[in-house]
Amino acid sequence: MESRRKLKATALGVITLLGVAATANLPMARAAAGTPCTYEFDVVAAPGLTSSPSSGTIDSNGETGTATCNGPVNGKQPSGPGKTGVDGHYGIKDGDTCQGGGEGDGVQVFTFPTSDGTEHIKNTFTYDYGAFKAGALISGTFTGDRLSGTFTAQPVDGDCASRPVTKFHVKAKGTLNG
Repeated sequence: MESRRKLKATALGVITLLGVAATANLPMARAAAGTPCTYEFDVVAAPGLTSSPSSGTIDSNGETGTATCNGPVNGKQPSGPGKTGVDGHYGIKDGDTCQGGGEGDGVQVFTFPTSDGTEHIKNTFTYDYGAFKAGALISGTFTGDRLSGTFTAQPVDGDCASRPVTKFHVKAKGTLNG
């Protein structure tokens, strides 16, 4: 009887210690998972998407977008919203169309204020997106060396029927690693 009580007490002690150790490691587990970020910007596509296959460039004209990260950026806590911009390409495998969607690549840059100065991030990425109808949102995914996630793009200039879509408003969310 006495040995059963000792066994139960020992087991309870081990379970308690394991629980404390697991709880102590939670912040590290969250940090290893990355920092959630959201951002948005306008991008110009040249020559623009139409119903005919094409390839071209995308450009936000510098860090004209806004970005927010809920956690550390390069190990430092942002003290406010950051700036972001992108340069890249669409139609890199074959021509992209409005009705067929497509793919591309690019480089995105971020600048975040911190109490220790500014932190810069460069994210080299690839992306895929689906087809859309005039005036509707495009949605897709992106995978980068520092940031990966999902995005939507709302056509702002052009309709794909009578004029190429040459400008989009992009909203994205992803996880920053490293």
